[in-house]
Amino acid sequence: MKPNEPTELTFWDHLDALRQTIIHIACAVVVLMLLAFCFKDELFGVILAPKEGDFCTYRFFAWLGQVLHISGLEAQTLPVKLINTQLSGQFLTHMSVSFYAGILLAFFTSFFISYPLPSTRTRRNIPVA
Repeated sequence: MKPNEPTELTFWDHLDALRQTIIHIACAVVVLMLLAFCFKDELFGVILAPKEGDFCTYRFFAWLGQVLHISGLEAQTLPVKLINTQLSGQFLTHMSVSFYAGILLAFFTSFFISYPLPSTRTRRNIPVA
């Protein structure tokens, strides 16, 4: 048998490969969660952006209302008040948002890693606009 030929894996070998993949995914999520935890202000700024009156969707509907001459599409001031009802609610919210951001970042990172850029040979055939 040649060393370059693929060999058949046993059931236990497949389980070892699965375990290794799950450990890599968990490590990536933890590292990205810690990264998201450090950027709390930016993360919550993105999540809580719709509470501001100059949110992009509100501006779009105001513009659409002016173009179509429809009144009432303008956004009013949105008095949003966040209330904490638990003793450790702020910290747990910060942790859970960081965890979900870590999962999303790990998903998008794995997506971009698994689909690399085209090679230089392929790039030469792509027409430039």
